[in-house]
Amino acid sequence: MSPPPQNPKQHNGLDVPPVQAEPCAAWYEAHGKAVYNYFRFQLVPPDDAEDFTAETFLRAVRAADRYDPSRAGIQTWLLTIARNVLIDERRSARVRRRVGIDELRDLAMDEPSPEERMLRREEVGAAMSAMGALSSEDRELLSLRFGGELEIAELAQLLEVPAGTVRTRLWRALERLREQMA
Repeated sequence: MSPPPQNPKQHNGLDVPPVQAEPCAAWYEAHGKAVYNYFRFQLVPPDDAEDFTAETFLRAVRAADRYDPSRAGIQTWLLTIARNVLIDERRSARVRRRVGIDELRDLAMDEPSPEERMLRREEVGAAMSAMGALSSEDRELLSLRFGGELEIAELAQLLEVPAGTVRTRLWRALERLREQMA
């Protein structure tokens, strides 16, 4: 009796051939921090941001054969996947969860002293609190621009609006953020 046929896609436990998983490791090295920061700017708790980042790259590995560099850069494509992960999560939760400032850790960065970490934590807490008071549209735009590190042209492509519209929306969102932080 011969062994059951092997699924040719199950080489690494991800249901994708290793050939597709290899570029994803490089994508993670280059863009993992931007994807993680996008989730953190969206007021996602650190542990969830890590899980959502992993889910984003898992989906990217599974869809690697569908990536078309002529349509978008890799970071734009990954942040589109990240947006979909967040939308899916929010749809499934159906409840907006408020996160207390004490639950927030710093965004991914190195800091030399405990005093500087404490001051930074306070600054990040104030910024996140102000972000929480913004509309979801403003939060999304600021998250993609500053958390996801997308350029104006990439934002315009992702949001399917002209670059001038992105600049205007971004300027207005920043003004509203400044008002919240005042």
